[in-house]
Amino acid sequence: MSPANEQNLDRAHALMMAALDTECTDEERRELEAHIARRPELEAEWTRLKRVKEVTMSMEVTRPPEEMWDRYRRSVVHRAERGIAWTLIAAGVGVLGAWALWHWLEAWLARDLPIVVKVGSAALMAGAALLLLSIVRERWHLQHRDPYSKEILR
Repeated sequence: MSPANEQNLDRAHALMMAALDTECTDEERRELEAHIARRPELEAEWTRLKRVKEVTMSMEVTRPPEEMWDRYRRSVVHRAERGIAWTLIAAGVGVLGAWALWHWLEAWLARDLPIVVKVGSAALMAGAALLLLSIVRERWHLQHRDPYSKEILR
C-alpha cells in the first residue's frame, strides 16, 4: 500500500472515530462519506463500528448481589489472604519495634540520669506495654468467641 493510501486510510479511521463520538463537523462528515464511497471495505467497517457503538451504548452493567459479596468475604481464600497480610504486618511492626526499642534503651541507659528516673520510666513503659498486651489479648479472645459478632453486618 502506498504512503498516500495509508494516510487516506488513517484519515478515514480518524474521521470514523470522530463521527462515532459526534465530534466531527459537516465538512469532515462529507469527507468521511467520500472515503466510504471510494472504498467498499470502509463501508463494512463503518457499519460494524456503528453497530458496536449502538450495542455498547445500550448495555447496562449489573452489579452482583450483596449475597455474592458476603459469600466472597466469608470464603477461605479471602480470609487466608487477610490473615497472611495481617501476620506479615504484625511481624514487620514487631521486628522494627524491637530494633528501635533496643537502640533507644541503649542510648537511654547510657545517659547519666538519676536511678529514680530510670526506675520510674521503666515502670511506666512496662505498665503501658502490659496494658496494651491485655487489650489486644481481650479483643482477640472476644473476636473468636463472641456469638453475636457473626450476625452483625459491617
